[in-house]
Amino acid sequence: MSRLAFLLAGATLALPAAAAGAEPEAPANDQLSAAQVVKSLPATLKGTTAGATTEPGEADSLCASGTGGSVWYSVRPASAERIAIGLEASGALDATIDVYHAVRSRLEHVECQQTDARGKASLSFKASKNGLYEIRVAARAGSQRAPFTLNVFLPTPAVTPPGLPLPPGGAAGQVDRIQDVNAAYHFTLRSGVSYLINLANTTPHACVGGQLFGPGTSSFEEASPLLHIHCGGFRLFTPGPGRGGRYVLEVTPRFTHVGVQRFRLEVAPATTAETAPGVALANYAHAHGRLDSRGIRVIRLYRLDVHSQSNLTLKLIAPGSARFSLQLRNQDGHVIECACFGEGSQTLAHRLAPGLYYAVVSTNGVTAGDYTLIRESRTITRTSVSFSSAKAAAGQGLSVDVSVAPSESGPVTVNVERFDPVFGWQFYRQLHGTVSGGRVSLPFTPPALGRWRANASFEGTRTASPSRVGFAYLLVS
Repeated sequence: MSRLAFLLAGATLALPAAAAGAEPEAPANDQLSAAQVVKSLPATLKGTTAGATTEPGEADSLCASGTGGSVWYSVRPASAERIAIGLEASGALDATIDVYHAVRSRLEHVECQQTDARGKASLSFKASKNGLYEIRVAARAGSQRAPFTLNVFLPTPAVTPPGLPLPPGGAAGQVDRIQDVNAAYHFTLRSGVSYLINLANTTPHACVGGQLFGPGTSSFEEASPLLHIHCGGFRLFTPGPGRGGRYVLEVTPRFTHVGVQRFRLEVAPATTAETAPGVALANYAHAHGRLDSRGIRVIRLYRLDVHSQSNLTLKLIAPGSARFSLQLRNQDGHVIECACFGEGSQTLAHRLAPGLYYAVVSTNGVTAGDYTLIRESRTITRTSVSFSSAKAAAGQGLSVDVSVAPSESGPVTVNVERFDPVFGWQFYRQLHGTVSGGRVSLPFTPPALGRWRANASFEGTRTASPSRVGFAYLLVS
């Protein structure tokens, strides 16, 4: 692809009509072939899009569609380094910056940015030694053509390993896409010990990321990270056999976010409240705790032993402003159910088979607060009902037998109905009793001939769910 016909875009965009008077002359660097050379850094350059044109086949910016007149600059660094560019537009100029790497006859897109509401745009990119980089400033369609100031400079060099020592209580810092493109901290981890690593975003809408590197790392570019933290958050890391030593965590900003991105980093050994086996949570127990996304207390793990098929309810009581996630996981770590994106109190309800389960309470974003976690488990029951005889005579004493499995004790209710050959089944009487050891027999004497039936309900208890069954039938002749 030729540098004059790069990216093979659509036809040239027409320039806005000029105000009264003659059209302004095209700037000297209107064409790519006449790009203004940036000889040394830092450089402050005055330019304008007034009178600028677009070349045949010139593409739109990749950061904004509909770009018009453009002007060009070129820079060739003597060494591999990061180069930063800042644009300040005058008047009502809305513009874009695009950086291309000239590779023989081709232009490879490197980075772009468009001006914000204040008419400013900034970006940085990694340049290779003696590489030729073309910088295009273009007005957006419908924008005023006006002067601008372009600053090209070398930002603060990226931090190299091992960085700063991380204090025991953690550290706060900041990064941005132009000046402070990374930060790094080192700390000592022991083999076989699990550690919580929490990287908290403290700037709204920012998105810092982290990469953990092992002992002996001398270059972030050449080493492979052991762990990634995307857009903040926490991770658990355990060094393997013989892998104790000094680890380094590099913090980097989201390069699409404009401005400073602040963070807080803390690393500490995980306790049994944060990793397996977790804290045992008995039935109807109330577990109290506090989480703070800016510190190391960001997660709590609770162990639930379920001995019979049960209906489980987990209630998380938290302030309305707290953004906590509540998860229910099985013994293999798979998420069964999650209340992950709400605020304040949360509730999960699920039917569980016997086994080992975990409840996880964790922070979600920048938040802090106290909480109470309540477990309510009720055994799932099955109720059956029968008459002591399927046939009887009028006035004969019988019983209605009710059983509840597994063997439970609690109140039961039996409804007895009679059959009318014209109007169907009609309610006759309600019997009440209490099962003990899962059984109860309630006396019943049919007063007349005909067909009778009964259903039964176990009302449930604090630890057993209600259940019902129907019908058992009786013929009185």
